[in-house]
Amino acid sequence: MNLHGLPGVSNTAMMEAITDLPPIVVSDLFGIHPNTAYAWAQYAQNSWAEYLEAVQSTD
Repeated sequence: MNLHGLPGVSNTAMMEAITDLPPIVVSDLFGIHPNTAYAWAQYAQNSWAEYLEAVQSTD
């Protein structure tokens, strides 16, 4: 980010961006690989839908 004249970003700000922005935007914004941004978005997801679906399918 310093390369582009932008101030450093805290981990909290990065995690907030990951939950609010599409992964491709996060990858461009922070200079990380799109697959990494996608994986981070999956880890930080706010939705419990997949978990609930998995629990219901095992009942």
